[in-house]
Amino acid sequence: KATSNLRLDPDWPSILQICDLIRQNDCSPKYAITAIKKKLYSQNPHQAMFALLVLESIVKNCGPGVHDEVASKP
Repeated sequence: KATSNLRLDPDWPSILQICDLIRQNDCSPKYAITAIKKKLYSQNPHQAMFALLVLESIVKNCGPGVHDEVASKP
């Protein structure tokens, strides 16, 4: 929902919900980063831009677990 190509503006409640899920360990950082990486390679530029926005938000808000996952090579 946060990276939907039907949106014109960022869906901040969904982005913050993703951050909360990661911080509360309801979603592993590895799973979240993998899902975001799939969206980054979308042919739709809006979807890729929203994926970057989600990635930026979780990197800034979710701590070292996310940092390690982003820095690792898949």
